[in-house]
Amino acid sequence: MTLSVSCYLYWLIFKCMVKVVKVVFLANSFWYLKNFRSSSLERFSEFSDTTCMAPETGGVDIESCSLGKCRQIYLDPTSVNPLKEAVSVLSILVRFLIERPKVVFSFNPKTNLYCLVVCWLLRIPCVPNVSGVGVASQLDGVKGKIYRFSSGFFYRRASHVFFQNFDDYDAFVKLGWIDPKNAEVIPGSGVDLNKFQPSRKADKKFRFLMASRLIRPKGVVEYLQAARQVVGDGLDCEFILAGVKDDSDRVINDQEISALCDSSKINYVGHVEDMPHLLESIDCVVLPSYYPEGVPRSLIEAAASGKIIITTDSPGCREVVESGKNGILINAQSVPQLSEAMKYLVRLSGNRIQTMKSFSRNLAETRFDEEIVIQRYLRVAKSVAGCSSFVFENPSE
Repeated sequence: MTLSVSCYLYWLIFKCMVKVVKVVFLANSFWYLKNFRSSSLERFSEFSDTTCMAPETGGVDIESCSLGKCRQIYLDPTSVNPLKEAVSVLSILVRFLIERPKVVFSFNPKTNLYCLVVCWLLRIPCVPNVSGVGVASQLDGVKGKIYRFSSGFFYRRASHVFFQNFDDYDAFVKLGWIDPKNAEVIPGSGVDLNKFQPSRKADKKFRFLMASRLIRPKGVVEYLQAARQVVGDGLDCEFILAGVKDDSDRVINDQEISALCDSSKINYVGHVEDMPHLLESIDCVVLPSYYPEGVPRSLIEAAASGKIIITTDSPGCREVVESGKNGILINAQSVPQLSEAMKYLVRLSGNRIQTMKSFSRNLAETRFDEEIVIQRYLRVAKSVAGCSSFVFENPSE
């Protein structure tokens, strides 16, 4: 019997002897968990009883999420109705009473806050991931005061807090919402460097891509308006828009998209499942977002695939660009700056374009490897769940 087989058998025996720990991953949609947390879920499932919880929104329901053990909760991500919010908290409370998790990992602003409330009541360790401060932070009046007071009270009681960028981390520290000793910044959700790799294009046509939720704060309209300007100037390039609609009142309707995509060089392709394949034909990924971002997944996938990036000089977005080296930073909602950045890239020499693409890949390898994120989560789970006997890695590897 080889050493690796022996180690693997001992590992299996040890797993059977220790108590199975229940871990919950909770977000505002199964779509989010499927697209951004599937690798972490797979790793946690190797040693724990892992459950996904989310409402059925975002185009992925509980039957098709393919994430293993899933449980539905009630939550309207965009609601500010007090009655609906009370029902949401109660829904999470009931689920946690049934599942009795040892530790909860939460994502998205509203689900973070509600998980913190329920976990505080039930004395369950909760580890929220702050991926942007969310639109609720922009509320005025009584609702805004309640949100800010609640956030400060409950975030201070989190077992640990993950941030995706230093802007949000610094803001929470300044507000006194967190203890810096129980918080850290991680590289977004990370990216699978094997799945997203540079590839040689089949042609020399310069192509831009924007891939995001089709809501206004992501800068979809600005992208299409800038594309129309570049096409109107006669430059030899193409533009692709990919993305999904959600239930938000900020969503852009089909009629508006069709009106802006009135050129054969500007194409809307809808939802794309195979992003690595689409990225093979792309030179530059654009995200002119003015939405409260963590670190946009589309940008770190672009970097891993060796693409040039144009994005806004705003929290989260700027994390993936070293301006002039692998991309260009622009002001939010500035169509003129965006169109000029596009024209600049189209006119670059082939060698300069390749240099910028290589820098993107190197940046992804050193800063955004998803293994960094997974290991941070495993370490925190081991710490806050109080189970030092956890086996976190397969010893045969």
